[in-house]
Amino acid sequence: VLSFLPGRSFETPAIVASFAVIICIFGLLGNAVVSWILLFKIKRNKYTVYILNLATADFIYLVFVAIVLILMVHQMLSKTYQTPTTLLALEIIYDLGYTAGMFFLTAISVERCLSVLFPIWYKCYRPKHLSTITCGLIWLVGIVLSLVDNLVCNAASFSSGTKDCTIIQVFSAILTFAIVLPLMLLSSFTLIYVIKTTSKKSRPPKIYLAIIITVLVFLISVIPIRFLWINLYFKVIDANSYYVALFFASTYCTVFNSSANPFIYFLVGRQRTKKFWAWKMVHRRLKGLPLIEQYEQIPLDFPRRKSVYL
Repeated sequence: VLSFLPGRSFETPAIVASFAVIICIFGLLGNAVVSWILLFKIKRNKYTVYILNLATADFIYLVFVAIVLILMVHQMLSKTYQTPTTLLALEIIYDLGYTAGMFFLTAISVERCLSVLFPIWYKCYRPKHLSTITCGLIWLVGIVLSLVDNLVCNAASFSSGTKDCTIIQVFSAILTFAIVLPLMLLSSFTLIYVIKTTSKKSRPPKIYLAIIITVLVFLISVIPIRFLWINLYFKVIDANSYYVALFFASTYCTVFNSSANPFIYFLVGRQRTKKFWAWKMVHRRLKGLPLIEQYEQIPLDFPRRKSVYL
């Protein structure tokens, strides 16, 4: 990033990076609280496994992106430069957190959609350890993708547009726009439609707000970033003019996404419950778990039990 600021003042970029670090700190606290609740206060089930892994991925991303930003501010103010090996190692780890978090969010959305569309199959035939296996595969895929992306398509390869780097960028675009995005959108909107058509009473607006927030946060954190970076790689956008702005915009979007999730859980959860119960149910509201003794009845799954699905 600093190489794209020749002869410019580093004061403004340093301030922008510092604010991003502050957001990271709040996000780290929130994800730490969520992880603590899921580990020690709530009995483990198929949903808490996903949420715990998502919070862990967000925590990893925020820690290492904050370190990168702090080093960047130090470089700007002291005019010294870190070794490429150090920055590469940090980028591999925070890319792992970002990629894994995106996949965990997708897996959660698909799971909650399946639980509503196919309640009998989901309740009776879903593999018992599917959540654990899926999370393990997601971490493995995240490690492979982050290593390949940073080792094969490093800064020099990205700038020169090598053949291998082009293949990686195309694959990343397909993964984001043809797989992750459609799954997130289809599962979320299908869930909204099913709940609306099977609901016998007026819908609780806060629950629908939580679903909308989930989709919007995903769109904000993924679509603009991937689209603009791909355009930058294929020279549609001039790197000399927009690289720094795009870097900070993408950083803020991803940091906001990873930091916002735990606060969304709490803010939405406490609308209809007491504070203690809201924190106990923190993993349910946004991520598709049934809330017992609520205002809607979903006859597809539990006909004698009042539930609301996110």
